[in-house]
Amino acid sequence: MAIVWRDKLLAFGVHFIATALLAAAAATVIFGVWFPSPFNEMIGGTKLFELVVGCDLALGPLISLVIFNRGKSRRELVLDYTVVGILQVAALSYGVWVMAASRPVYVAFSTDRFEVVMAQNVDAADLAAGPPQYRRLPLTAPLLVAVDVPPKDRSDVLFRELAGHGGYTQPKYFVPYESMLGEIRKHAGTIAALEKSHPEARGLLEAAIADSGLPEERLRWLPVAVKGEFWTALIDENGKPVKYAQLDPY
Repeated sequence: MAIVWRDKLLAFGVHFIATALLAAAAATVIFGVWFPSPFNEMIGGTKLFELVVGCDLALGPLISLVIFNRGKSRRELVLDYTVVGILQVAALSYGVWVMAASRPVYVAFSTDRFEVVMAQNVDAADLAAGPPQYRRLPLTAPLLVAVDVPPKDRSDVLFRELAGHGGYTQPKYFVPYESMLGEIRKHAGTIAALEKSHPEARGLLEAAIADSGLPEERLRWLPVAVKGEFWTALIDENGKPVKYAQLDPY
């Protein structure tokens, strides 16, 4: 029997559109809720999503191109597409699960900088040991918190930090952000000093200041640690981040 490419291409197109709609629904949750800008860039959420969706868009429609045949019975086609659908949903579900584990859950002020904490950084036991308001990971944008480690626990926290679990990943040390404003202001630097030490980033900083909606004299900055790299957070007079710039201030 001759291959009817028109039918196969139609099946490919329909399957591609259906997959793209499903991917768009996932993207709405992932980037609208879990990875608000610029955390998608900080953590690499966009690249990870592209990989997941790219595989799914290739997996289903290309298989459709191969398996679709009007000569098959309805039962055979239903069986074929049921298997393909299960594989696609499983692949997409796994990808969404990976992204859920990678989502930012806290922006924690710790000592002299911000730490972006991902869901996978927080152990279940540490989560359970935290105060009631911090025993569940946020499902929306990352929560702004501060870290206050009692002197008696500092050696233990330092030891755990070497294993990648610093105080900023342990909710039992979280305190309301506003309670640490004194320390935040103490460590925050001026924009002028940052521009002086990084003259090559003047254009980047000017754009960030403009996007913040505040004049330079009302802004300060703090470093932001995320996945072994550093960004810069511009903070307002209340010590809260109003803009993040892709600049290593060190």
